[in-house]
Amino acid sequence: MYIYAKYCPVAATTNVIGDFWTPLIVRELLYGTGHFNQLVRNVPGISRALLAKRLRTLERAGLVTCERNASRNSTRYQLTPAGHDLKPVIEAMDAWGSRWGKPDDKGDLDPLTTICMLKSRIVTEALPAEKIVIEVLATGNGQARAWLVCERPGVSMCFDPPGFETDLWVSGEAAGFYALWLQGTTIGELLASGKVCVEGRPDLVAAFARWFEAKETAAVPA
Repeated sequence: MYIYAKYCPVAATTNVIGDFWTPLIVRELLYGTGHFNQLVRNVPGISRALLAKRLRTLERAGLVTCERNASRNSTRYQLTPAGHDLKPVIEAMDAWGSRWGKPDDKGDLDPLTTICMLKSRIVTEALPAEKIVIEVLATGNGQARAWLVCERPGVSMCFDPPGFETDLWVSGEAAGFYALWLQGTTIGELLASGKVCVEGRPDLVAAFARWFEAKETAAVPA
């Protein structure tokens, strides 16, 4: 297989990112998530040991660089030009999954996963200059709560209070967050239908829907 990868471009790409976790890690790095603990939070289900292993693999492949301070207590991972060139690959995977990768039973949606889906639809360029903390409650097959720390460089997801004052409280059905991720509905429609509710600072409540509007929408088959 590895010899074949030298001659076949598709095999060479699969050899680097052809597992379940690596495309998700690359996606987060493209979003601007750079610290190890942020990556752990933003890729639900991955263990710290497996994340470290995948990052080392990406470093060896020349897709990621790791900046370590002198004490090695803080690290930041960044994509190299070769890593950034994976952006259209990840976007194509997202588009295909949105169109064809829907689960058979929406009743099995994991609320925590749908919060991560909500996070992925936030357009960082549309956020205000200040840091915004959103507490999200997703209901459906059980319920889950998480915090989104939103800044223009990127959005990180925390399973425990992040230590900053909460600015907005968002609650909604997991199925609604999932539909938003599929681009089969808009945040404005979810707010109008009551499937998603937002409370908090009036100026941020008024601006909330605009943070999702810069993404291009795509028709999703019924």
